[in-house]
Amino acid sequence: MQICDTPSVVTVSMDKCEFKLPARKGSLVKIFGEVDSIGTTSITLRMEARKHNVYTGNQKVILKTKITFVRVDDDGQPIPIAERVHKKYEEINKK
Repeated sequence: MQICDTPSVVTVSMDKCEFKLPARKGSLVKIFGEVDSIGTTSITLRMEARKHNVYTGNQKVILKTKITFVRVDDDGQPIPIAERVHKKYEEINKK
């Protein structure tokens, strides 16, 4: 929502989620994401979850995945992502 400057996005797909390490009860889990690609109506983010040790500051990756979202109108139909968003992430789209 923040990247696309709109509250109207829906989750379309998520890659396989395989936990590499456990996150035990009481663990602090931090989730990070960055833009992987932007299409006409969709955006895909690379997501990473890390367990964070509050005593040492060390972090270990416990999960990596990709999630794709689509921008939609009030009727739930796909609509284009704003041109300003495409321009902001132009370098990513050149990959």
